[in-house]
Amino acid sequence: MKGIKAIVLITAFLALVLFPIVAPFGNVSAQTSNYSISQVDHQVEVMYSGNVLIEDTIHISGQVSDGFLIGFPYNYAAYVLKAYAYDSNNLYPINLGVPLGDRSGFYAAEVNFNGKSPQVFTVAFVLSNNLLSEQDFGTYKLDYPAYPGFVQDVGLCNVTLSFPSAPASITITKNDGTVEEANYAKSNLPAYTYSAGSAAVQVPTGTIQLSMISRLDRQITIDQTGKVTSTDSYRITNNSTFTQKTFVVGLPLDATNVFLRDEFGKTLTADLSAQSSDTRLANVTLITFLTAGQSVIITAQYNLPGAIIQDSHYVLSDFRLFPEFNYYVQQATFTFVPPEGATIITPQLSSLDSSSTLQRETFQDTLTITKEGISRLEYSVPLINVIQFSYDYSPIWVSLRPTFWASILAVIGSFAIVVVRRRKPKEEGEITETEGEETKEAVEIPDHELVEPVITGQRVTADNVKNFTDAYEDRKQLMAELKSLDMKARKGKIPRRQYKVQRRAIEIRLEGIARHTSRLKAVFRSSSSAYADLMKQLDKAEADLRAAEKDIENLENQQGKGEISIETYKRSITDYQRRKEKAESAISGLLLRLREKIR
Repeated sequence: MKGIKAIVLITAFLALVLFPIVAPFGNVSAQTSNYSISQVDHQVEVMYSGNVLIEDTIHISGQVSDGFLIGFPYNYAAYVLKAYAYDSNNLYPINLGVPLGDRSGFYAAEVNFNGKSPQVFTVAFVLSNNLLSEQDFGTYKLDYPAYPGFVQDVGLCNVTLSFPSAPASITITKNDGTVEEANYAKSNLPAYTYSAGSAAVQVPTGTIQLSMISRLDRQITIDQTGKVTSTDSYRITNNSTFTQKTFVVGLPLDATNVFLRDEFGKTLTADLSAQSSDTRLANVTLITFLTAGQSVIITAQYNLPGAIIQDSHYVLSDFRLFPEFNYYVQQATFTFVPPEGATIITPQLSSLDSSSTLQRETFQDTLTITKEGISRLEYSVPLINVIQFSYDYSPIWVSLRPTFWASILAVIGSFAIVVVRRRKPKEEGEITETEGEETKEAVEIPDHELVEPVITGQRVTADNVKNFTDAYEDRKQLMAELKSLDMKARKGKIPRRQYKVQRRAIEIRLEGIARHTSRLKAVFRSSSSAYADLMKQLDKAEADLRAAEKDIENLENQQGKGEISIETYKRSITDYQRRKEKAESAISGLLLRLREKIR
């Protein structure tokens, strides 16, 4: 009898000691927690690039402590690109890749609230587009966590799947059944829920473009008047197994004067009629189809509201680094370039982190901000996407360069007058005067109206050919400089006086080249029928090029004055550009044939 009592006492003692040790940790945590999860809104969004954004908005009752855990099945760990934890006012530190309590098979994130105890907060994950597989045009299969996992029960879990446009059909398969709607809910979601889901969805073709945007370089340039111009350059790679012909670029809602080009500077047609809540969408049509694995660079240039003067500073207040675009960019660089002579006031160098640099040169300040992995998520998170930018600028800088160039030209002119007056022989003076008259006359005669001198019986030498082709290269470079100068003048980047002086200098050089090539053409024509035929073809190609350039200029003037519709402009500009490119190609080919004749 005593032995039986002893056995009972020992058994009871061991039970009291060992039960807390062997009992499941999850249940203990749930019983001793100071909070409960009343509701979770599990939102799964497929972005335009195919990346998956998961946002879990968690409603807490009681006091939540540091070390809050949320997870999903471990097979999704390899696809996680980025994660944030935040509420309406704060961004919280988050530690990725931790276990979910004592349970295996989960990939979890641990949130540190730094002593705060929010009642509603969001934990968001960005996943790669490898979770989305393209079955056919517009038909996709999505693998995703059907429910989030926690260390305690959840009163209600609402799940929503969304796509860039409403799906025509959707079938969702998960552990607890199949649904054919993009929304479903589960009451009393158990702790440590392990649930992988699969959605078969059909959306309109082009709604999703599986792609990788490896770089975004955005340069925000501010001129002397405070006018802001942004130039965004995207490097896009086709991650789909199908070819792509379009891509939707996200622009700020207040963007104006939008121009889109490819990496070769060719104008791209774009539909700008669509917009989202805070983004203007440019549906860009590529010039050629983009095959699987192929990359392309798209550049968007547009104007934004200008800098305003506050407390004697020029200010871009609450400037958003990027719009709410619906894709994922691996690396982005934002560069602020104020006008020459300006000094950046904010942000201050001491407030910048390692991702930002403030470069101060003699006449130019530049602020550069680099970010890794940005998407629509960064637009939503507080304190990430907004910058306060201001600078000091004196109007004296507007006239500095014109005054400098005017002074240089005055010195050169004075020196030339002194040299001419010291040349005493009358004959030399007469010759100089005659040459001056010829130069003046040549300035007034366009290149294509120059009369070639008649030369007979002169042999073509290698130097003739080299001088001729070199002259064409110089002419091409000068024409590019002239075009750039005209563009700066139209945008108000240089004063009118400086523009006239520089343009006249370039025109004088072009007129000299025109006279030189005209004489060499006469030599070629008098040499042999082969050279004469090349000159005839060259004249025709030059005439075609001038006609195409004139048509483009007239068309742009008509479009600028509102005399033609944008549709008519788009149709015509493509034809004129092709004519121009064809003429330029013909000229390049003729010059190449000319060089080959002396090899």
